Amino acid sequence: MAKTIISNFKLKGREILSSYAAFTLEGVMSAKVKRGKENFTITERNGIAKGTSDGEAEAIYIPNDKAIKSISKNIEPLLPKKVVISKPQDILDACGEFDLKLVEKAGPNKKNWGGNACLAASTIFFQTLLNASGYKAWEILKPKGGLKTFYMPNIAFNMVCGGEHVPGTKQDIQEMFFFAMNEKSVKGVFTTGVKFFKQFEKNLVRDGLPTGTAKERGFVFPVKDNFEGLKRIKECAKQLKLKNTDWAIGTDNAFSELQKTDILRNEGKYDMRFSGMGIKTRQQLINFNWSVVKSAPNFVTMEDPGSESDPEAHRLMTGKYGNRVQIVIDDAAVTQMRFIIPFLASPDRSKRCGNSVLIKLNQAGTFTETRLATEIVLGLADVKTVEKFLTARNDLKNVIEQLKYLGIYSLKEAIINIKNSGFTAFFSHRSTEGTSEFLPYMPLIYGAVSRKVWFKAGAPNGERNLQNYNPLIRAEEEMLEKKIKTVVAGFGGLPDEVEIPLLK
Repeated sequence: MAKTIISNFKLKGREILSSYAAFTLEGVMSAKVKRGKENFTITERNGIAKGTSDGEAEAIYIPNDKAIKSISKNIEPLLPKKVVISKPQDILDACGEFDLKLVEKAGPNKKNWGGNACLAASTIFFQTLLNASGYKAWEILKPKGGLKTFYMPNIAFNMVCGGEHVPGTKQDIQEMFFFAMNEKSVKGVFTTGVKFFKQFEKNLVRDGLPTGTAKERGFVFPVKDNFEGLKRIKECAKQLKLKNTDWAIGTDNAFSELQKTDILRNEGKYDMRFSGMGIKTRQQLINFNWSVVKSAPNFVTMEDPGSESDPEAHRLMTGKYGNRVQIVIDDAAVTQMRFIIPFLASPDRSKRCGNSVLIKLNQAGTFTETRLATEIVLGLADVKTVEKFLTARNDLKNVIEQLKYLGIYSLKEAIINIKNSGFTAFFSHRSTEGTSEFLPYMPLIYGAVSRKVWFKAGAPNGERNLQNYNPLIRAEEEMLEKKIKTVVAGFGGLPDEVEIPLLK
């Protein structure tokens, strides 16, 4: 690839409509590009999600009008005069330098300049450098010997919605997923996912039930209890003549919604108010979680088995069942390195909060912080870079103190422990809006170096969902044209410690 020189960066923000009937922010960047003998001007844009998760522990959004002003006043002046790209790593390095300035100057959790302003600027800077240079996302971490095999992520298709997403439901679990696990291509995964979605819809019509969908485009219909959706997913698989090794099932429990009051949080209890099962102790909740896991021999993943303020519930679930199921930390970790590292660093499973982490750009607030969180989980992180960003956030001292409590005495030791454990990264929506196709960059970057990659952006319908899925099909086609073998992660994409009885 010819050397690329990018200069004269211009950045602005604007409001656009989001898919949740609200306005969100779009970053727009232009720059002059000299690539080999070519000279041209590039213009890129990226709309960020109107984050529905916006707690104080993650990147904090500010009103759009203030964020737009912040981009012009605070962030645009930080852009470099020029960036020279001779290899893909130069893109990551330039983004790292820019994002570190945002972390240092934007205030705690970016609340002064706006997490939305920082994310819009950070993502569009990366996108501009990537497209100006002519590299593809899947080439960024290409091994020195060349890319021969690329791992496409397991796709979580949302089939059944409940919990806070569905008023009047009797289902405490917020999302139930179908996974196609034995396809030979990502296009095959989507082919099966579409067939499954249509069969599910036919069954609802057969039973005189509504076929409307919720925010993530999973179906919304009256259920009898917490298990009806799971039973219907199993029914569809049987109708499509899928073997248990061809597919899998999983949930996003989102159990922060069951621990809303200070009393419940202080007592470590949960109100299963949607199903009417009443108040449960932490141990009773874990017993319920286990009843969900063992409801199917190919149940493979459970997200948020406890609330964001109850790491002990996550530890209890991981200690007892982490060798049987992928336990994904979302609300408790919020894509923040300061939480992820101590949550995963112990070699003792009973002291860990999970074996997988949900990765959301909007929670981290910059592309580089999202990248570093991912690389910590996948065992790819550079310790010095992680330390630099933790220091910039004033988080390093606290992280080291938490590690000492676990009997770990350096950041390097913690990151090595995580690497040796073989955990997984689960990329999630809440990060893309408008016509943007930014979110698929994340699994496309890491499929070159890891099989431990998962991806969810809702059901296989709805424009916002498809703009996150279709780029994977196009990327696979490009790779196959270059004689690069593509492999779907499948059951080999689970954390190292997880053993599915079905596969023995």
